Amino acid sequence: MATLPPGLQPYISPVPEALHYQLASLMFIVGFVLFSLLFIYQITNPKEARSLTREVLISMSISVLWGFAALFGMLTAGIYV
Repeated sequence: MATLPPGLQPYISPVPEALHYQLASLMFIVGFVLFSLLFIYQITNPKEARSLTREVLISMSISVLWGFAALFGMLTAGIYV
């Protein structure tokens, strides 16, 4: 291993590698549950009774969860992004 110049320290990840798979799975499952709830909400409620704010907040939550699930899935597979 190459030595670092004085005053520098190697980068240490805040999330241990052993948790990457569990985090990817958990975030995907939670995102899928929210997606299912959003789908059911849109199917069961008439257009006039829906709330745009609620739909946008749920959609943003799903997007963030699936984005991090993809990130941790790639880290699990050894694709370091």
